[in-house]
Formats: sequence, structure tokens, C-alpha cells
Amino acid sequence: MHNSLEVSQRLKMTLTPDLIQNFEVLQYSGAELERYIFEKANDNPLIHVEDSKFQKSYKDVLELASFFSKDRGSVRMEKYDSLQTRLAQKESIDPYLLEQIPLHQNLSKTDISILKYLIYSLDDRLFLDVDLDEVAERFKTTNDHVGVILELLQTFEPVGVGARSLIDFLLIQIDRDLTAPPLAVNFVKFDLENAATLSLKLLSKKYSISIKEAQETLNYIKGLNRVPFLGYMFNPVQYIMPDAEVIKSKEQWMIQLNQKYLPSVSISKTYVDLLQSDPTCKEYYQDCLKDALLLIQGIEQRDKTLYSLIRVVLEEQQGFFEKGMQEIKPMRLKDVSIILGVHESTISRTIRGKYIRTPHGTYALQSLFTKGLLNSSGKMDSVSYVKRRIKELINSEKPDNRLADQEITNILGAEGIQISRRTVSKYREELNILSSSRRIYL
Repeated sequence: MHNSLEVSQRLKMTLTPDLIQNFEVLQYSGAELERYIFEKANDNPLIHVEDSKFQKSYKDVLELASFFSKDRGSVRMEKYDSLQTRLAQKESIDPYLLEQIPLHQNLSKTDISILKYLIYSLDDRLFLDVDLDEVAERFKTTNDHVGVILELLQTFEPVGVGARSLIDFLLIQIDRDLTAPPLAVNFVKFDLENAATLSLKLLSKKYSISIKEAQETLNYIKGLNRVPFLGYMFNPVQYIMPDAEVIKSKEQWMIQLNQKYLPSVSISKTYVDLLQSDPTCKEYYQDCLKDALLLIQGIEQRDKTLYSLIRVVLEEQQGFFEKGMQEIKPMRLKDVSIILGVHESTISRTIRGKYIRTPHGTYALQSLFTKGLLNSSGKMDSVSYVKRRIKELINSEKPDNRLADQEITNILGAEGIQISRRTVSKYREELNILSSSRRIYL
């Protein structure tokens, strides 16, 4: 038996409390950050919050607490029931969806009427179980027109509103998730039964992936919502509050962070003096002060990172801010992370649950990061552009000379878009357009 001594070097990163706090604050949307600040203020007496809504909420809590004093007469309990009802009052989902319509400009009166009709036709899960042909006939328009309005509805919050089926809802969730496994769509679309029975060997063999990759994809699908809105109706509605606004003034683009909805956070001098004067509270005071400073630092860092990210998006997506979603360019999290010199996960945290108001409407920051296809010039064409081009080609085809998927592939190839026939077929189906053999013109 021989004993030996080996020396090795390892690079190990330890997350400090400062980094953990910054990461936590960075990923919060405006509404989530507001709640987080209030929770911190309740736990830490040194954190001073100035906000009228918070003061009103605090008064309600005090009033509610007073009902559990020694006097518990019937009059007091009736008042408690009334207050409890008032605090628990929730608005229905229809007004919440209707309020999102003005966020999308350039809609005609017919578009808005169709959109409202679809909203009122949603079932209790917010799925849409109506025949689009009947809707088109009702509003004297085409099926394609109704389909476009339905696609718009499916971009509303909450995720999955307007889904046509459970599979459709799962696909919408995957499409909205930039971190979704590459084969999640195929598993749901073509092998949901195998996924449900956990046929790992069959799936790994079919898609030429490892058992581990198949398991990770199945775990992801299992984590998706199945009946997403039954519990949703019993939760408070979360309204969209843009975290930033991009406006153009005198040919110059300006970025404004929306901080008017967030409470002002500072350190309470009153409690600092009170705790400092008590020798028994020295350690408690130091912990509270450190926690308060970390919160303020985290909020400042969140604002700086969000501003820097939007500035890069503004530079990279000039066409989108000038003309709208039809000019969106492919942009990956990795591209922005390289420009800013941060990790890709930092970009993911920054855009999570955040919205930006533009001259063309309010959009989720996440929606500005789109996939693309390589063209012959070495640049990328966005998926939305390719889909729009496929739709234009089919809309302009002659009834007696319908374009097959391969012919569309050839035309796009001549235009410099490198795409396979299978991908064209996939995009056509996602646009709810029938194959050439099934398209009928009257």
C-alpha cells in the first residue's frame, strides 16, 4: 500500500449574500418587487417605505386586527365580515382581458369586435371552443382574419388564454418559454401518449437522444400546467404595469424606467436612533442595517441592469421600435449577454415577467427575443418574418395553381432564406393553413 500526496487547483465561485440578494431582486417584475419590499419592511424596522397604497393596506390590517380584541360582539363581527369581503373582492377575468385590448394599436372596429366576441366565448379554463368558420360568418370576414385575431388573443396574459385544446395550451407555454428543451414541441405534438407513459427508450431512440435528455424533456413537460385556470380565478388579478417605456422625442429615442408604481425605500432614522441607544440590540441593529442596505443596493442594481439591457435592445431592434412587430429581428439571450458582458442567466432574470411600452403597444420583454433562420447573406431572418412571407405567398397563389410546400421552400430559397420543406410545413400548420391539396377556393 503506497500513500501519495497530490496537489490540485480548483476554481470555485461562492455566492455572497450581496449576489444572492441582487439576483433575487433582479428577477422580480414591478408588482413582485413591490410585494417583496413590503415583506421586507414588515420584517425589518429600519426599512422605511413611502407609499400611499401601503399606508392604506396597513390601516386595513390594523382595523382587521382590532376585531380580535376582547370585545367580540355581533356588531364587531358584522363589521369584520364586511371588511373581509372588501379585502377579498376580486374582479372577473373578462374585464382583465378587455383592458389589454388598448395595448395593441392599429386594430379596426371589426378587429376589436371579433376580439371581444372571442373573449366572451372563452370557457371556464379560458380555452376557446368555438368554430372559427361560424365567427367568420357572423362578422362577414374570412377564416384567416379570425385566425389572426385569435393569434393576437393568445399573446394576452395569462399564458395560454384562447388555447383550442390541452395540446394547444401546452404548445403555447413551450413557445413562450425561451429555455424550453429543443424537443419539447415534438414530444407534445407527436408523442404525447409516449410521454404520458414515460416511454424513455422509445423516445430516445426515435429522436436519437440520450435517456437523460429524454428524461429532462419529460420532466419539463410534466411541470407545465394541465388545467391552468381553475385556480387562477380565485387569485387576485395581476395587471400589466410596464417596467419601462421607450419614446421618441425630436428624432431621439429615450428610455424611461417606470418607477412611479414602486414604493420609495430608505432607512428609518427614528429606528436607527432607537436601536443604537440600546446596547442589547447591537447585533440585531447590525443585521437589520445590512439587510436594508442590501435591499436598496439590489433595487439600484436592478434598475441599472434593466436600463442597460433595454438600451441594447433599442440598438439591436431599431426596426421594431420604428415600425412594429413586423420588423422584429432574431435576437438571442446569448447575443445580448455578450454585448453587456454578463452571464446569459442574468439576461434571463432581467427580462422575466417584465414589460416595455413602445409607440406600437406594450410587449413582454421576453417577446423581443426571437429565434431565426440563416439566410444566404449570413444574416438571420426572424421566424415571424418567414411565417409572414409564407402566408403572403399562399394568399397570392392562383386557385388553379396552388403552391405545395416544396414550391414554397424553393421560392424562399431563391430569396435567400435557407429552410427545409418540413419547416415550411410546420410553419404553415402553425398559421392554421391547410396543405395545397386541401385548400379550396370558391
